Amino acid sequence: MRRIATCLYGVAVLLASLSVVAGMTASAAEQTSTAAGAQKADPNLEALRAKAQERMALDRSLLSNDEFRDLESLYQSANRDLRSPEAKAKLKEVVRKYRQSNRAGCAVLYLAQISTGTEREEYLKSAIASYGNSWYGDGVQVGALARAQLAVYYMNSGRAEDAQRLAEELQSQFPGAVDHSGIRLTEGLETLKPRRVP
Repeated sequence: MRRIATCLYGVAVLLASLSVVAGMTASAAEQTSTAAGAQKADPNLEALRAKAQERMALDRSLLSNDEFRDLESLYQSANRDLRSPEAKAKLKEVVRKYRQSNRAGCAVLYLAQISTGTEREEYLKSAIASYGNSWYGDGVQVGALARAQLAVYYMNSGRAEDAQRLAEELQSQFPGAVDHSGIRLTEGLETLKPRRVP
């Protein structure tokens, strides 16, 4: 019981650190700007951004120039206003047409962020299972952020054990992972260490 209580507290702290949980997602420009400021404070971010660039370069080498332009056009048009009715359809098209691309992973995570209930859960599970090695340009890894968001979803749904399992995966598999603000995702999880409850 004590372990579950500390898990809930830790995930609650994580929830507070994730701006997307409040229903807000940053635009690409905001993410890059925020991440650039955080980079000064966390040299780890530069390494994460380099990994993101490597993964994005792979798409460039696997797609024709026309396919790459189409992919970027679809993705960026959706990314400009994720709350627009057209955004969801464009993100789904990115996933349908370019399933193996890095952007498809980002699109699935965005779909999760603009969805609710079990639809949100399914998109997050898909992001973890199929797009764990996709990256946003600001150094955010889809697999890590999806785990953090799914842990929060589970906590809010009363599924503390599932939330704890994901929190532990995040700590062990993605210790340096960051959110779009450049804050390490594990910072919110440090409170999961057992503590005495009076």
